[in-house]
Formats: sequence, C-alpha cells, structure tokens
Amino acid sequence: MTANIYLVKALDYYPYNLEEALESLNYAMAYEENNPIALCLMGRVNLEIFKDYPLANSYFREALAASVDYLETYTYFLDCLLIQEEFEEMVKLLAFARKRKGIDRGLLFYYEALLLEKQLKFKKAQKVIKEAMLLAQTGSFMSDLEEMKKRIEKKIALK
Repeated sequence: MTANIYLVKALDYYPYNLEEALESLNYAMAYEENNPIALCLMGRVNLEIFKDYPLANSYFREALAASVDYLETYTYFLDCLLIQEEFEEMVKLLAFARKRKGIDRGLLFYYEALLLEKQLKFKKAQKVIKEAMLLAQTGSFMSDLEEMKKRIEKKIALK
C-alpha cells in the first residue's frame, strides 16, 4: 500500500514538480522495483526530461516485462523508438501491441504512419492514416490525423 501512495504522488507531481516526482518515484520503486507503472514513469522522465533515450528504452522494456497489460507503456516506448530511429524494433512493438486487448488501435496506426513518414514512405503513410481516421474516437485525435495527412501531402508534392 505504501508503494501505491508514493506512486500516486509521483504521478501527481510529474511533470510540474520534478523534484518531488522523482523523490516519490524512487520511494515507490524501492518498495516495489517491478511495478510497471513506476517503470513506465521512470522511462518517461528519461525520455521527456533528460533525453536519455537508451535509458528510457531500458525502463520501457522493464515495464513491459513486468506487465504487458499496462497499455500506457506502449505509446511512450513507441515515441522513444521513433526518436532513436529504431524502425525494426518499432515494427515489432506495433505488432505485439496490436495483440493487447483494450489498446487504442487508432493510435497504433498513427504511430505506424509516423514511422512510414520518417522512412519517406508517404503513400503507405496515407493509407495508414485513413485506417487511423476510421478508428479515431475524439475530435482532437481526428484533427491531429488531418494535420498529419496535410503534412504528408505537402511532402509528396515536394518529391
């Protein structure tokens, strides 16, 4: 129970009070070192704040090893892999994530489209964006997809 209290505090503090977030997160991990939520948050800190992508990658792997069903890990791990241009690993993670119940499949298509865009495979990216749009469940996500579609169309025009 104590670990959960520290974990809740860490989640509440992050990212606005980084010092308190890290202190609470370290306490939570001392009580339960294989907590997937704590490991994912530590990965996020290293990804978003410290820009230590290999270390973030390591924490995300540990989080998934602790629980493949903590779905929040997938999006941050995909972000990390995309930044590092670990394309093969990203394809594997996308395939694995698609097997998880409850995961946002539209978001997975979004990440696949980002991957294809980064690989300059614009036509394939356009097809994947359509799949993501079919699965979009919020107006803001649909807007993000429309912006991505416009951006890719501009890139196609440049080729």
